[in-house]
Amino acid sequence: MISVKRYTPADQPVWDASVDGSRQGTFLFRRAYMDYHADRFADHSLMFYDEKQRLIAQLPANECDGVLYSHQGLTYGGLLTSSTVTQVQVLAIFNALLDYGRCHNWSRIVYKSMPDIYHRCPSQEDEYALWRLGASLESCLISSTIDLQEGALAIKPEYCRRNTFNRLRREGYTVDWEAPLAEFWPILSDNLQQKYGLVPVHTLAEMELLQSRFPDEILCVVVRDADGRALGGVVMFDTAQVAHVQYSAASAEGKQHGVLDLLYLSLVQNYAMQQEFRYFDIGNSNEEHGLVLNENLIHFKESLGARGVVYRTYCLRVCG
Repeated sequence: MISVKRYTPADQPVWDASVDGSRQGTFLFRRAYMDYHADRFADHSLMFYDEKQRLIAQLPANECDGVLYSHQGLTYGGLLTSSTVTQVQVLAIFNALLDYGRCHNWSRIVYKSMPDIYHRCPSQEDEYALWRLGASLESCLISSTIDLQEGALAIKPEYCRRNTFNRLRREGYTVDWEAPLAEFWPILSDNLQQKYGLVPVHTLAEMELLQSRFPDEILCVVVRDADGRALGGVVMFDTAQVAHVQYSAASAEGKQHGVLDLLYLSLVQNYAMQQEFRYFDIGNSNEEHGLVLNENLIHFKESLGARGVVYRTYCLRVCG
């Protein structure tokens, strides 16, 4: 018998410890990260207990207009499970979740599954349960990922990328591994505004707050020219085995010189030398829930040696 409990701030120590011990947990699910935008989302995270009242699973989530979402403030989500959880238990967890949802009059559950590159061991019991319960696929995004441990099977970066990398190094361009976010943010903001009419999901103040809480996991890396000017950069989110590019941008001058070639190839080399990292994830190249593919963007990522990993979102009916 599975029991369900809604998370409260008093549960924070237990929640964080269970995230760290789960098969899928990353720092994004710790409360110091999730709660930075508590004013923007009505948190309705859930904790699942077995018949012996042992916490065996957690679901980071928020509620909006009668719908439960795998937390909308997170890039990925889904059920976080302990090492002992079985398929039968996951089926029971989802049935308990549906019963809980009916008691709260939710119309549906929108569920982001965890891309398997974040799994510390095989952990797709949730997707089987969703299929058994008749969930529909709402979106499918294609992210581009480099396997840092492929060895002989590794896809090499295209010659033009390597050529630009070597040229910029000869010309005195350097990579700054500890750049201040405030130096990169105007480049990122201008790039998003000019290309898409958008602003970054995080404000500079929010990202600086998160970096202060997770200094080892959130990094800002920029490329500087011979005069020390930052012409492009990334914000990296480093988790247990995945180095994920959260933001990436170059100035108009940086694009003209190809600074992202130097930056990305340097990043891949750096992470490949650190044994704890298995994957370098450059992010998705989609719009409209995956129905539109930005072919130029994904070609750039593939030219670096990246190939596809999907980020799936399911819809599970509860009432009506």
